[in-house]
Amino acid sequence: MTALDELAVAVTGKALNYLRDTGEDIENYPVSIVDFVIEYAIRECHIPKHYSDKDKARLFSNYVYVLAMMCNDIYMKVGAEGETSHSEGNTSRHYESAWISKSLISSLPNFVNTPSTIEV
Repeated sequence: MTALDELAVAVTGKALNYLRDTGEDIENYPVSIVDFVIEYAIRECHIPKHYSDKDKARLFSNYVYVLAMMCNDIYMKVGAEGETSHSEGNTSRHYESAWISKSLISSLPNFVNTPSTIEV
């Protein structure tokens, strides 16, 4: 198992626990969401090119809770793609964004304009 696979397992477990704590009845978490969020985070954080997958996994292991909440942010919007609010039956939801919430994205490190010699 690669370091990024281990990160995905940790994120999946945390996301699943968060959902179960809210009363969501879910057995298996959609792996595609977790993979997407990890790839998105790696791209959006502008990680220096010399970082190996192991370095990236070690860096993001400090942000498992944020990645898990990003996964749940997407999961909870299934069926409401592109909307910032959604009503169904007697339930209404309002989202900060139609995409991953900006407050979650801003919680991740950003390497823009930083020296490429940063240690992980």
